[in-house]
Amino acid sequence: MKLIGHELVPYEPLFWRENARQIEAGKQNLFKFDAASIKRAQELGAQFSVEAENLNEVIVANAAGAKFIIMPRELAGKAAKLAQDYLFDAQICAFVESENELAALSETGADVAIFKTAVIGKDKR
Repeated sequence: MKLIGHELVPYEPLFWRENARQIEAGKQNLFKFDAASIKRAQELGAQFSVEAENLNEVIVANAAGAKFIIMPRELAGKAAKLAQDYLFDAQICAFVESENELAALSETGADVAIFKTAVIGKDKR
């Protein structure tokens, strides 16, 4: 399992974008699944990742070129199976609060655990 945002592991930060106008080339953009934002990232040739809420969004995000697809933990297992069955290029991810959640997340088959400190510009909830 890959870790993003852990203090001992080097990583590239993700930059939270509220809308398509904020997307920048040269940075790893992160936004809620949104067709306009995906189109803008594609036009700029920018790397992007999405927060998906359902498996339909997962399928489209992967096909559109997302690097990371962040799922609610309860759907991460289904998304990981889908990604494995169809050889997705995107990696299935979920947010974690601490190292204590890594073992449980690993049981879902998710590729990446993202600590919230890795995301710049998003409310840390």
